[in-house]
Amino acid sequence: MRVRMRGIALLAGTALCGAAAFPAPLAAQTRVVIVSGLGGEPKYSTEFGTEAIGLATALHDRFGVPDSNIVWFSEDSASHAPHFKGQSTRVNVERAVLAVAAKAEPSSQFVLVLIGHGSGEGADTRISIPGPDIDATDLSRLLAAFPTQHVALIDLTSASGDVIPVLAGANRVIITATKTAFERNESHFGQYFVEAFTKDGADVDKDGRVSLLEAFRYAVLETKRYYDNASLLQSEHAQLADEGAKEGTGAPTGRTGDGALARRFFLDGAKVAALAANDPRLAALYGEQYTLQEQIDQVRAKQGQMTADAYDTALEPLLIALARKSLEIRTVEGHP
Repeated sequence: MRVRMRGIALLAGTALCGAAAFPAPLAAQTRVVIVSGLGGEPKYSTEFGTEAIGLATALHDRFGVPDSNIVWFSEDSASHAPHFKGQSTRVNVERAVLAVAAKAEPSSQFVLVLIGHGSGEGADTRISIPGPDIDATDLSRLLAAFPTQHVALIDLTSASGDVIPVLAGANRVIITATKTAFERNESHFGQYFVEAFTKDGADVDKDGRVSLLEAFRYAVLETKRYYDNASLLQSEHAQLADEGAKEGTGAPTGRTGDGALARRFFLDGAKVAALAANDPRLAALYGEQYTLQEQIDQVRAKQGQMTADAYDTALEPLLIALARKSLEIRTVEGHP
């Protein structure tokens, strides 16, 4: 992409005009329920528990999600690990999800993460848990309790791909570890998806935050790297669908209906809000960053109506301004 510097200052100034107010979407309250299912053997039980604990810890320690907003259920009936709330039975999970829905603010976010072995097809796609399993029909009913909130279902189980057409809906991001119900071998995607939050490599745009789209892309690349390094035929192909798309993709563009919501879905709203509340300058910077992102979305939505040169001319200055604004935010936060 050719870089055109002329007019950057003018466009950036226009984008930032009136952005002093801190945008509510940046401070969205996030609540997370993590379900790790039956391992079947010690190796998998350990892996599932490690992934769940790693994710919960990162959400709190790195992204500022309050302890009270993180719930973890596992196959064990007792655990001393932080955020553990009981065994991952259908009754416990359903009760917890509906309790979150009952107190969720209209503009808040809810994330449900499933880790374990999957099976079934279509609406019968399920995660193996102690007692009766939870299937896609159950999940559809539970997610319906969040009519206005942004919702993400992160299904890291094998054979999970069929849930997308069952669960797709407005204001929802659906991520699955596989493309179809027939990819039933051990899945490695979940490990790398969690790693996107526990390590630093997923923040591609270097804005100090990790979106669900960035986490997905990171995990896709690392999963492919795993199979390539092991000289194995890749037996899983993760999918992402959002904003009602009934079919997932393994290479979302981040545009409307193809990862746009995932690109704007962050889990650190509480952390950002706390930082901004203590620093009016930082609050203004986040507002300016948000305005730039909104303008970039508007340009990308019109790509099909523009010539390639016109599209580049409109988009490049905004991308440069956004990169500079993100660097400014990181500098103010002490992480240049």
